[in-house]
Amino acid sequence: MQLIQFKRNEDEQSIHLKFDDGFEKDITLQELRDNCPCASCKGEEVLLHKYVPQKQKISNLGYMLDRAEPVGTYAIKLFWRDRHDTGIYSWEYLRKLAEKKA
Repeated sequence: MQLIQFKRNEDEQSIHLKFDDGFEKDITLQELRDNCPCASCKGEEVLLHKYVPQKQKISNLGYMLDRAEPVGTYAIKLFWRDRHDTGIYSWEYLRKLAEKKA
């Protein structure tokens, strides 16, 4: 599975995802940010110790996307206006988010 299109919609509030198998879906920037996969948002487990972050309030800037950059051929890194930029969204993860919304 490969993402072949990741483009901001005219409304500036959502992203259009298109995969190589023909599956297409719009996903809002809020959904993307609320489901950020980074350790500071989702937590992580290291050597049997699980870190669970406290839920943080995201400002309006946190739901505005500055830019996106590819990470190799498997993911995309999103840069938010509140300077949060540690989330790497794999194609598989984006597909799961899009299917969950469908």
